[in-house]
Amino acid sequence: MNSSTAIKNLGTGLAVIGFVLLLGYGLYNIFTMESNLVLKVSIGAIVAGILLVLLTLIKEKMSVEDQETERRY
Repeated sequence: MNSSTAIKNLGTGLAVIGFVLLLGYGLYNIFTMESNLVLKVSIGAIVAGILLVLLTLIKEKMSVEDQETERRY
């Protein structure tokens, strides 16, 4: 693994960690403040759906081998 790949992985990791922390903070605030139950359930369903789709796409991307052929010039 070269340094460029390591830097890309570090950047991706930091972005994911930041997103998860921000999402967790937002969900904590929404579910602890006094609001309508329908609002809480709908926001929870939206977040769960987005996470499910993202995890499915990541799993699919990791399991499928790269189909592109290597080009030599």
